[in-house]
Amino acid sequence: MYKSKRQTMKFTPRKLILVTSLMVMASSLVATDSMATTAPESQPQISSCPTEFFAVKIHEDARQCQPFDTEMPASLVYFIGDTPDAIVAYYLALMPDLSLKGEHNERVLLVNDAQNVRVVVSPDGDGAQVDILVLGSETPAPLASLTND
Repeated sequence: MYKSKRQTMKFTPRKLILVTSLMVMASSLVATDSMATTAPESQPQISSCPTEFFAVKIHEDARQCQPFDTEMPASLVYFIGDTPDAIVAYYLALMPDLSLKGEHNERVLLVNDAQNVRVVVSPDGDGAQVDILVLGSETPAPLASLTND
């Protein structure tokens, strides 16, 4: 007569850790996959770059323009494959009423005489990111100077 032996699997601490780790990894992959299919609708749209944003000219080589607000105060961000120094020089030459207000953490702040247009130029990979903020026709409170602390 045949007797079946019931075998039980013994979980050593090492096997238990391995099985638990695999289960956690599998569940996180499933969760990540399901979250990736639904992007929030409030993300800014990347659009083609305009020639100007209110009174601020946009560099002709600008890419990845993202307008965040189109009503006052309005803001737009773009990338350009040029050095931050070249972009600062571009804006200072193009808009004589802009002046260098300060530099902090490799970010350069340019402000117009009325202090209602602000341009921030910062390094971004192999180029620069340009952030433009237009506050409107009202004169805001003066900005304090930035320093390299």
